[in-house]
Amino acid sequence: MLSKYLNKILYSMKKITTIALLVIATLARSQTTGMSCQYFPGLQLGVVKVKTTDAPKGSYAFAAPLPILLFDKIKGHWYTNIDLSALYFAATQTNKANDDRVKISKAEGALIAGRLGWMFGKKPDFKFGINGNFGLQTSNLDSLKKSFSQRNYFNYGLGVLVYKKMGKLHASAKFGYEIYAKKNFITKGRGFYLEGTVGYNVFQKYGISVSPCFYSKGLTYAPEGGSINAPAKARVTSLLIRFGLTRFF
Repeated sequence: MLSKYLNKILYSMKKITTIALLVIATLARSQTTGMSCQYFPGLQLGVVKVKTTDAPKGSYAFAAPLPILLFDKIKGHWYTNIDLSALYFAATQTNKANDDRVKISKAEGALIAGRLGWMFGKKPDFKFGINGNFGLQTSNLDSLKKSFSQRNYFNYGLGVLVYKKMGKLHASAKFGYEIYAKKNFITKGRGFYLEGTVGYNVFQKYGISVSPCFYSKGLTYAPEGGSINAPAKARVTSLLIRFGLTRFF
């Protein structure tokens, strides 16, 4: 009798173990593809254009800051993005600004911002997903020289993304819509972004990536020294290309 029960228990354990192994294998398979783009160290080239109805220069343009601090990662079903590029630029340019060696502050984008998303799709080499965005950003709407004198505002929004693996090439595309707001500064703000990334696996799990990006923001704001009751309008556009190191999964 005891032997009979032991056999039943062993048989049940075998089934449970088999099912568990299948689940683990499936999950492991779904987590094996993706890429982690590290733009620190990283380079950025491009131009930022600001067109306002009230700023001292009315409309102006400046070269995008060269160094950035950005991490963009797709692994399995998860998508994460952490961006501190504007904060990093502001911190590294403080001395130059104080010494009047900076004509205009180039701080544009995220002081600290993030995205979190979930990817769908059973095939490991193709996935699509959605993400939520939230953070703190800055734009030089008053043509200031010192980055830390720029005012900041909140961003929140939603985005969609697609990922595709093609041999040693990994590619992703992202589109998002965001709202900008800050009491006594931004009374109305809307914008969108388009980002593409192509990564190439050079050695084992490591390689390089190139990411062309376009950002557009429409802002109604209180100019520096002005009143929220007499707002100005601004359009900020950024056309960029980023180069960074990448790890592949």
